[in-house]
Amino acid sequence: MMIPQKKNNNGTSHSCLLQNLLLVLALIATLLTACDRRGSRNSNVKNKDTTINPKKAKTFQELGFFGNIKEDKWDSFINAVKNNIANSRKEPGNLSFSLYRSENGGLQPIWFERFKNKDAHNHHKAQHYFKDAIAVIQKSLKGEARSIELEEIDKIPVVIPTPSDRPEMTRHVIVLFHVKPEKRQPFIDGMAGVAAQSRQAQGNLEFNIYQYADDPNKFVLMEGWKNPADHEAQLKQDYIKRLHVTMVGFFVSNPMDNHWLVKDISQ
Repeated sequence: MMIPQKKNNNGTSHSCLLQNLLLVLALIATLLTACDRRGSRNSNVKNKDTTINPKKAKTFQELGFFGNIKEDKWDSFINAVKNNIANSRKEPGNLSFSLYRSENGGLQPIWFERFKNKDAHNHHKAQHYFKDAIAVIQKSLKGEARSIELEEIDKIPVVIPTPSDRPEMTRHVIVLFHVKPEKRQPFIDGMAGVAAQSRQAQGNLEFNIYQYADDPNKFVLMEGWKNPADHEAQLKQDYIKRLHVTMVGFFVSNPMDNHWLVKDISQ
C-alpha cells in the first residue's frame, strides 16, 4: 500500500507568485521602451518643425517728408543728405536708401529707407554721418519733417528695386492709401495681382506695397520706372483699368490727394 504524500501548497504558491512578478516586470519594461521611442520621435518632430518654419525677420522701413527747404540752404542740405545716403548704403544692415524730388522741381524732398531690422536702423542713427546730416537738416527746414514707419505685407513680398543707370530720367510714384476696414483684404488681394503684372511691365524698376506699422488699414505704394513714358504705358493696361473699377468705394479718402510723381536724386 502506498501512503499518500502530503501536497506542499506553500511551494506551489511561491512559484506562481514569482512567475507573475516576472511577467509584470517584463510588461513594464516594454511600456517604458515604447514611451521612450514615442518621446524621441516627438522631440525629433518638434525640432524639425522649428527648422522648417523659422520666424521671419521683421524689416524696418521708413517713408519721410522733409517739407519745405529754405532756398539758400538747399545745396548744403542736398550734400549732407547724399553723404548720409552714400555711407548708409555701405552699412551691412541697410537694404536701400533713396532721396526723391518732385518732377516739378519743388523744394519738398522725400526720403525712403529700408533696413534688415530695427537694430540695424538704430545702429545707423549712431553713426557720425547721420548725426552730421541731422544737424544740417535741422537748419534747412522751414517747418518739421514727418515720417511713416512701414511694414512688409506677407502676401506681397518686397522685391529689391532695380537700379537705373540714368536716374535723372526715371519716374517714381508714391501713393498713400487709407482703406476701409472691411475692404482691407480685397485691397491686398487686388494689389498682389497688379504687383505681379507690373513688375513684368516694360521699364519697371520697382512696384512694392507696404502697410503702416501703426495702422493696418493704411498702405504705401512705391513705384519706379525707367522713364515717364513707361509709367504712362502701364496705366493704359487692362489690369490697371480693371483694378480701378474693382476698387471703387474701397477708400476712406481719395488716394490722388496723397500722390507724388518724383525723381531719384540720391546720386
